[in-house]
Parts: sequence; C-alpha cells; structure tokens
Amino acid sequence: MNLPAEAKHALQMQTVIVDRPAALPFSAEPKPLVEELKEWCGTETNGVAVSYFFRQFALFVTAQFSLIHQHGGYFKTAPENLRFGRMQNYGLPLMSFHVDSADFIKVPKEQRGEAYHYILVDQTDALLQQLRAHAKISPITCWDNVLGSLIWHYATMQQHHPRLVAEDVEWLSDPANWQPLRTSYWHKLVGNVPLERAVSAPLRKTCCLYKELPPFGTCTFCPQAN
Repeated sequence: MNLPAEAKHALQMQTVIVDRPAALPFSAEPKPLVEELKEWCGTETNGVAVSYFFRQFALFVTAQFSLIHQHGGYFKTAPENLRFGRMQNYGLPLMSFHVDSADFIKVPKEQRGEAYHYILVDQTDALLQQLRAHAKISPITCWDNVLGSLIWHYATMQQHHPRLVAEDVEWLSDPANWQPLRTSYWHKLVGNVPLERAVSAPLRKTCCLYKELPPFGTCTFCPQAN
C-alpha cells in the first residue's frame, strides 16, 4: 500500500523515518538495547533508561494514531522489526523510529479498534515486556509516558472532531479492548477527567524519571517534583 508523500513528511516531523535506516542505530535486541540506552541518555540505572525509552516511544505511538486519523492506515510492523536510532535536537539525546513503507496498511473506519489494539498491545506492550525483563520499572510508569502524548493528541483533535474523539476515548477506556492486558491503562490514567482538564492539570501518580537524566529537567506536572 502506497504511503502518501505528505504522510511521510508529517511522520518525519514526529521522528518516524520511513524507508531510511538510522545513521546511528540502536541494537534490535532488548538486553544490549537497554545498555545502549543507558549510555545515550546518561544513566546507570536500567529502569530509568527503559522509562526514557517509552517517553520517546510515545511519539511513535501518537504518530501511528495520527496516521490512522489522517490517512486511514498504520504500520503493522512486528516489534522485533522496529528499528531505533540516535538523534540530537537542541543538544538533547533523543530517538528516531524507523519503519518500512511496505508495512503500511489501510484500515477501514469500522476497524480502527483493531489497529489501536495492534499498536497498544502487539507493539507497545510487547516491547514493554521485553525491556522490563532487563529492568526494574513499573508498567504504569511506562504506560503513563506513552499515553500522556496520546492525551494531547486527542485534546487537540477534540474541537474539530468531537464525535471521533468521543468514540476513541470510549474505546480506550474499555478494559475489554486491551485484552489480554488486565486493565485499560488509559482509564487508569485519565479516568473520567475531560480531555481539556487532562492536559491542564497533573494526572499521573508516577514520575517519568526524566529528572534523573542530566540533559533533562523536572517536568511541569511531575508528581514528585521535590
């Protein structure tokens, strides 16, 4: 399935690079990846490195949802085939995400839930389980890292596409749609808080641990600011 050129450009702005390998790639294997992440972001702690990874991976997840909403498709790429690269912006150590256009598939509107499930469970949670095997880190922390970006995405969409946002939030809030996971991490984080409040007040109960990294500072809504 052909990926529109404008979609490729938009994805690049979200650090998702199509059909181009990383100039400075990370390992594709979980254990060496964690070690490389520690060196790249400046920590000696595996858990902090994994939390950093999911703060970065949030951009890929949000880009996938945006791709579904704007272009009716997503990258059905198995987690073991996702590739990660090193990049810097304003002197900060960041990550890029590399995919193949051959993995882009169209999804009918009535099957959006299948795409969401694949992104959240078959990609994100699969990576989370692989990396947590080598780090002590709460899954809630990592999911809060990912979903914080997705909340902003939907809050931005809400003014122009309120029905679509309401439908998606209902889907994301239903634990049945997250199976075989036991809970909806969206509902655990957002609950019944309206999106406009969710982006203007602290929600999360766990720290993303960015404040442990020399290049970064304490987030505005950190629950452990002190």
